[in-house]
Amino acid sequence: MTAFYLKLLMTPTLMLAISLAGKRWGTQIGGLLSGLPVTSALVMLFLSLEQGEVFASQAVPGALAGVAAVQATCLFYYWVTQRVSAFVGCIVALLFFAVAALATSHLGWVALSVVATLLLVVGIVVATSQPAQACSARYVPMPRWVIPMRMMTATLLLLVITASATMLGPVVSGMLAPVPVIAWPLAVFAHVQGGRHELGAIVRGNAIGAVGVVGFYLALQSTLLQWGAVLSISLAVLLAVVVTFVLAKLLQSR
Repeated sequence: MTAFYLKLLMTPTLMLAISLAGKRWGTQIGGLLSGLPVTSALVMLFLSLEQGEVFASQAVPGALAGVAAVQATCLFYYWVTQRVSAFVGCIVALLFFAVAALATSHLGWVALSVVATLLLVVGIVVATSQPAQACSARYVPMPRWVIPMRMMTATLLLLVITASATMLGPVVSGMLAPVPVIAWPLAVFAHVQGGRHELGAIVRGNAIGAVGVVGFYLALQSTLLQWGAVLSISLAVLLAVVVTFVLAKLLQSR
């Protein structure tokens, strides 16, 4: 019961903090923050506490497959919305994610998922770094209900994954952990209200954050069984934050 109340407290609080930070500092920062492994860390923490650290460790390959599928979906949405509306793009992109996640998770190759993610990140950075994207990103105002919606969605996702983990198994549970409950709504609203420039800023920031997420899961896989859930997840999150913002700074300087 204590774990249930922690989920209800921690998840919406973190979603609120990240959403307000993105609202305060603009689209590019919002994209970077939305790419951090916030939901992933919470899912892995509670999987470790409720299902055991071995179960959580076995979920890492599925999670890395999910990261690759998320980036493929972001690139697909950015590409397909050149030809269709944002609404149609959302529907098609969600179907694309389901297919991509199932395909990559069934392969079960960690190295393949990592390489695919890094190649997709490069593709996204190149695609969103054309001259039309050169100017600085600006904040795109959104409806007041968006932040509560993100908080509720993230909390529900965490509750569903952890409650059904035994039935889903470690692979599917891990695959659902990196679903970007902040980034996708943020990207769609930015696209609708600010156009492709704002969409590019969100997608680019989220892609940069994905490199940190890959580091998070690789560090977790290496340390979870030896160091325990709390310490290994804390250090893995710290690694993800450092990698994300160092990479963002390097790309900005170029």
